[in-house]
Amino acid sequence: MSRASKNYVSAYQRDKVFTTSLYANESRELVTDFNALLDGASIVRAVWDTYDTIFAVMADPEIDGSQVKVRISAQYPGRSRIRVGVTVSNGNTYSAWHAINVKSAPYFNNQGWVTGPKRLEAVAV
Repeated sequence: MSRASKNYVSAYQRDKVFTTSLYANESRELVTDFNALLDGASIVRAVWDTYDTIFAVMADPEIDGSQVKVRISAQYPGRSRIRVGVTVSNGNTYSAWHAINVKSAPYFNNQGWVTGPKRLEAVAV
């Protein structure tokens, strides 16, 4: 079992911003659980958006039941903001916000970075 950063989206505290930290050159799944909002419906589409493509790069979007996942790879010290929006089978749409704090990895040079996508999308099959 791998370590993941997991955001449980609240049905009551809708303004919550989930925060997690990674060191530069670390990578892990960012999991967002919408179970509290679904009320028997299922997620049919998920879209992740960011403007901060140099600090953390997104890849491998996935829908897994009430959870949506994306792999984040930290690159450069700073803060990456990621918003995920989901469309549910009953027509409702929900959003969740994430702040990824990327810490510098002292004594080690960065292996080089890439600018990642600003938008990723997953569709349920």
